[in-house]
Amino acid sequence: LFASVSTSDDAPAATAPASSAPAPDIDLDALEQRAAGLSLADVDSYGHGPLRGAVLVEGGLGGPDAVRQLLAGIPEGFPRPVLVRLQLDGGRYDRLVKQMERAARLPVALAETGQGAEAGTIYFVPPGMSLVQDRTRLVFVDGDAGSQPMLAMLPANDSALLLMSGSGVASVDTAMKQASAGMLVAGQALEGCYDAAASTALIERGGATGTPAELAEQLADRWPS
Repeated sequence: LFASVSTSDDAPAATAPASSAPAPDIDLDALEQRAAGLSLADVDSYGHGPLRGAVLVEGGLGGPDAVRQLLAGIPEGFPRPVLVRLQLDGGRYDRLVKQMERAARLPVALAETGQGAEAGTIYFVPPGMSLVQDRTRLVFVDGDAGSQPMLAMLPANDSALLLMSGSGVASVDTAMKQASAGMLVAGQALEGCYDAAASTALIERGGATGTPAELAEQLADRWPS
């Protein structure tokens, strides 16, 4: 009536669970390198990270031809905005933009209020317009602030000022102060310069000059594409 319970050593042993597969080797160095490459935003791009500078080009009488030669030498993909302030009789900046588009390798635009100054673009900035710093960007605003306040908006250690034919002498002293803080400051060479007052004042203060093509080369060396 009672079932017997076997205590024999011959009783089958309990089946051991199947061993799990060995854990794969993890290359921690590779994971670190891969994680380091992940980012929601490129902090080195224009508009992210620290405030980036710009190239400010001043000119007046005799300046358009020199500026055309300068812009023709700036390479594609130049990683800073190029801001051009030319004092023109009649103020036909729209026509000037179309003319410069044929010479420049970068896109050329007329600056507009509220527009951000984007890297790799040339902006012609008419009178009555200046700049403000908006977080990590430079934005065009209304206000006839003149060249000195506009220059002051640029971070000196990441910007340049080029004084072409017809530039005002008043900005030279301010420019040389910015040069001591790391700004690239240069003027158009006297030879071939129609109105060299600013370049002459720059040379008297120890500044450098060059032809438009040489100035474009300096920019390309400072900020490689």
